[in-house]
Amino acid sequence: MSDNLRSLIKEHRAFYEVLPYYLLLEERHGSSSAVTRRVQAGFDVEIYGVNIKDEFMVPGPDPHYAMGYAQLQKIVEEVSHRVDHSCYLEVIPFHSTFILDSRNQTVEAMIRVRISHRRGVDQPAGLPEQHTLEEIENQLHGLGITRR
Repeated sequence: MSDNLRSLIKEHRAFYEVLPYYLLLEERHGSSSAVTRRVQAGFDVEIYGVNIKDEFMVPGPDPHYAMGYAQLQKIVEEVSHRVDHSCYLEVIPFHSTFILDSRNQTVEAMIRVRISHRRGVDQPAGLPEQHTLEEIENQLHGLGITRR
């Protein structure tokens, strides 16, 4: 990894959070009233970086955001070759969104890595998704990105 990327991560105080990724399923079972069921289909790993200029500006045109997104794309591609093929990994950018963290009074940008599966929408996440999450977390720790 380049020193440039390491300094970028440190400069923007990058961190991540892990959240469950849920799908809502409507089941009718022959009746007109639907029953909604929530299924945890995987995990969302949300990686944040602080806007060091502290401006209310969307991250889209920022070259640092583009570099972070490109690096995450590479990580996801590498990890996808090493994990169970039933897992599906996706990098989701939020080019036109910024987050105001009221606890720290900081402006942040976010990129999401979604870990899900290809076994059917009614199937819950299992060990393959958990192992993939662990692999993604190991990669993030290797870059110096810590979990909040």
